[in-house]
Amino acid sequence: MLLLFPPVAKPCEPPAGVAYLAATLQENNIECCVSDANIQGLHYLIQQNLTATDSWSARALKNRDAILADLQNPGLYTNEDRYHQRVYDLNKLLSLAVDITRFKVTLSDYTDRYLTPLRSRDLLKSADTCRFNPFFSFFEDQLKPVVSQWDSPWVGISLCYLNQALVSFALAGWVRRNFPDKKIVMGGGLVSSWMSRPDFNHPFSGLIDHMIAGEGEIPLLNLLGKPGTTKRHYVPDFEFADKAEYISPARVLPFRTTIGCYWRKCRFCLEKAETHAYSTQRASRVLADTLALAHQFQPDTMHFIDDAMTPAFLRALAHAGPKVPFTWYGFVRFEKDLADPTFCHQLKRSGCLMLKLGLESGDQAVLDRMNKGTRLDLVSRILENLHQAGIFTYVYLLFGTQFEDRSSAHTTLAFTQAHAQYIDYLNLAVFNLPRFSEEAKDLETREFYQGDLSLYLNFIHPAGWDRKQVKQFLDKTFKKQLAIGSGFRKNPAFFSANHAMFFNPDWQSDRAGSKSIKSRMKQ
Repeated sequence: MLLLFPPVAKPCEPPAGVAYLAATLQENNIECCVSDANIQGLHYLIQQNLTATDSWSARALKNRDAILADLQNPGLYTNEDRYHQRVYDLNKLLSLAVDITRFKVTLSDYTDRYLTPLRSRDLLKSADTCRFNPFFSFFEDQLKPVVSQWDSPWVGISLCYLNQALVSFALAGWVRRNFPDKKIVMGGGLVSSWMSRPDFNHPFSGLIDHMIAGEGEIPLLNLLGKPGTTKRHYVPDFEFADKAEYISPARVLPFRTTIGCYWRKCRFCLEKAETHAYSTQRASRVLADTLALAHQFQPDTMHFIDDAMTPAFLRALAHAGPKVPFTWYGFVRFEKDLADPTFCHQLKRSGCLMLKLGLESGDQAVLDRMNKGTRLDLVSRILENLHQAGIFTYVYLLFGTQFEDRSSAHTTLAFTQAHAQYIDYLNLAVFNLPRFSEEAKDLETREFYQGDLSLYLNFIHPAGWDRKQVKQFLDKTFKKQLAIGSGFRKNPAFFSANHAMFFNPDWQSDRAGSKSIKSRMKQ
């Protein structure tokens, strides 16, 4: 089977989903080939015979190779201003490669002025008119030889993010036109979300032969004639990424230690609304698999991509300490283990350089109504402990839920200000109501985005705290007050949390050639 991961997603690490599928197929004696068309396609656009349109683009074109080399050089990440200059220069090159009157292609997004990925008819039109897609020449020049040389009748397309959707369907249309005998299978996170809609009616049946919801390993094996397999946890195979030129100063591999979220109680969460199943293994088994992966593929950094790393696995990492042969980061809940300063230092010795934490609100009453399961007194201790241990904190805040009002938003601002010295990065988001959540039934709703594939609704806020007011508060109050002597780091443009860890001084000193992090941690 040929597995394709289409543009556009952040091109800083290989995609996890196709790596897990590849391992599954190979373990069950099914040959497969993986192509990360995202990183290949973005490089293809950047390296085209481009024409400068202004002095900025002329400078970027002149320094094209140096820009790419710098973003793969750890030394660049000691200077945030120069880093951002290089990122914006690279993004400028992408804009030169497309018709900007219609398309906007960035290092993390893709939009089409005439088509939206929220309407099935527009996705089908993207397939029918694939020759107009900015990546069409890439399909013809680089993907056609790959598809032609692979004998399998099966082509899998992994569609995980909304910004991949239009290109994914253009790719499917191109495959159908050029290889009519191929059978197209489509899966991934976004496909799963679409298929979880109670009203989903499979509008793509004339183009896509099979669509798979949820974790694809077992359904794909059944489809390919290997029924009866029940194994759900595999060690991913990243052989396809060995020579890929990812936009990163380190070799980063994503790894999933659980399937789904172990908490699954938050009342605002799409994960809960889609009722995804949860599955995990013993922490010792997961750690052994992680170390086996590291031994085989030699990553500098592991990105744990769980919805939330389990306390048991965090304890396993902390116990392993300096024996862990890589640095790492991932998403965690504010669990009580992190309130122990010794435990946080043990995590640091295991290679932890950043944790992403979903705080959502600095008002305890709001957290309780959300069913977040978080206590702010615990949050305070954890943020201080992580800071003292040298672990970066990337904190997520969510505004505009039905549980919040203007007063509680100001309480969140006050809490954030009081803990600013312990927070390295902030991610501010405005709430979107999952269309088929239980909470949507109790609210007066209206369409947010028009389209039969839209996953969210707008709603009449019970306290009058509507989206317009929330955005004004964030722009005119929250951001302005925090900008005054706060010390928060600037989120890496386009790459956000995926590059944030590289600004940790401990990582920088290690990659610059001083005594390694692991050696220092043993002392």
